Amino acid sequence: MQYQFGSYKVFLGIALLLGNAVSAFAESAVSGPAQEQPSKYDFAVTTVYKDQTHPYYGKGIEAGYAINGSQSSTPVLVRGKTYTFDVDTGVTHDFYFSTKPIGWGMDTMTSGVKGHYTYKGVVTFTPNTETPDVVYAACRNHKYMGGTEIRIVNPGEEGKIKKEKVTSDSGH
Repeated sequence: MQYQFGSYKVFLGIALLLGNAVSAFAESAVSGPAQEQPSKYDFAVTTVYKDQTHPYYGKGIEAGYAINGSQSSTPVLVRGKTYTFDVDTGVTHDFYFSTKPIGWGMDTMTSGVKGHYTYKGVVTFTPNTETPDVVYAACRNHKYMGGTEIRIVNPGEEGKIKKEKVTSDSGH
């Protein structure tokens, strides 16, 4: 009996160590109900069929991201402020921030971001001095699914942004 109980302790200890190692590794890769979630989100990211308002309508796959229900909005984020993105995009549409609109897992914007490559959960983003003036909501698995332009400004510059027309031929 003593031996069985001792084995159980060893097994439990190993399981806890492995669980903690996996949790530490996965913290930046996925988000889920086990993670602490804020009570309010700044943006909701969902997957919809692209319509003509999507910046890459007719390019890439037929699905695209909508931020707060819009395929064509240009969110403006202020450096130094933390924003939460409530992501529910479907298991094959891992959301991340990119420095280019193409997506497909390329040009990942990592500074100030927690929760990249999430399809269901919360991603937080705190733009800082390293953050480019324009970043994109992108899908790791599909080209031009995201492409939603997100403008980054310094405090006090929120009202000074003019949205430029994005075309599929632009060099963004």
